[in-house]
Amino acid sequence: DNYAKDPWSVYYNGEKIEGASTKTFKTLSYGYGKDAWSVYFRGRKIQDASTNAFEILSDGYAKDARHVFYLGQKVKDASTFSFKQLHF
Repeated sequence: DNYAKDPWSVYYNGEKIEGASTKTFKTLSYGYGKDAWSVYFRGRKIQDASTNAFEILSDGYAKDARHVFYLGQKVKDASTFSFKQLHF
């Protein structure tokens, strides 16, 4: 997903991600990545995303304990408890 790291920094598409932890950073899928403190989408920090409860659903959707996200943006009024993606 275009993430890379060296011993000092984490990068997305060759651009350094400020504040990302090289020791704990993991790539996920659909452009998402996370470290011990933050969640990222295509190299940008997602505000209000909880790294502990963050999980990838599919096709760009993800959620944590309080929010549902699509391509790194909060889905307004979506319930994390009942949210399901429909496949046709």
